[in-house]
Amino acid sequence: MEKTAVTVKIFNDEYTLKTDLPRTDVDAIAAMVDKKMQKLATSQHLVTTSKVAVWAALDLAGELYTLRREYRRKWYKGNSP
Repeated sequence: MEKTAVTVKIFNDEYTLKTDLPRTDVDAIAAMVDKKMQKLATSQHLVTTSKVAVWAALDLAGELYTLRREYRRKWYKGNSP
């Protein structure tokens, strides 16, 4: 699939990405990141974009880590010899 340029808005800034993902997927991912950043900026009283971005990255990485651990646990448990 050929990569196309897609512009998204995250935390009031526009980013142009080159991706082969469908536009709907890119929009959904960007919306998830934006929502996470907006929520953290409010709840943690953060004002700099870089600090909000790092908090959001850590929060999303924590969610991914947990999901991967649960997936591995279920997969190995169901497929053990």
